[in-house]
Formats: sequence, C-alpha cells, structure tokens
Amino acid sequence: MNAGFFWETVKREVDRQKTSFEWLYRKTGIPKGTFSSWKNRTIIPRADEAYQIACALGVSVEYLLTGRDSPGYSSNLPLEEIIEAVIRFDQNDLEAVNALVKIMSRRY
Repeated sequence: MNAGFFWETVKREVDRQKTSFEWLYRKTGIPKGTFSSWKNRTIIPRADEAYQIACALGVSVEYLLTGRDSPGYSSNLPLEEIIEAVIRFDQNDLEAVNALVKIMSRRY
C-alpha cells in the first residue's frame, strides 16, 4: 500500500467537501500531532484509525487506499450530517423530500 496516495486521497476529499483537517481532527478525535506524524512519515494509520477517517469523510477505507469505492458504498456526506440537516427542514422541505423519495423508489 502507498501511504502517500492514502494522504493525497484524504486531502483531495477534505478539499472536495470544502472542509479542513482541523474539522477532521475534531470529527475523528485523533490528535493533530498524530495526523502530522503519519503524514510526515508517510504512514498509513491502523485499520481502526483509517476507518474513523473514512467514516468522518463519508467514504470507504478502500477509496482512501485505492481511489476506488467498494460496491454499494457512497462517498456522500456522512449520515450524521444528513440527519442534522433534515432535522432543520421546514414543512415545505419535508414535503419536497417525501416527493423525491416516492419518485426515486419507483426507479428501484
């Protein structure tokens, strides 16, 4: 495995989501110094830590390691962020989401 590629992919995903490594440190609970050490020494984190990073970014560990997603895995927003957004919806938003879900469910 190429640790440099792992960290390039993490950086690309952080940028794509218009977030920051500071956000990632807080979201994962992994100290900034640990991240810096891994990146500077080009070390891939342990599986559980890589999983925490992937979950925070809403991607698979496979994606961070290879650039390819696992079958059936989505690289969208983390579920917690989607739920937080939906909780703030007003009645019109909820009706629109409900209509969208009904239309999409017919496709599958």
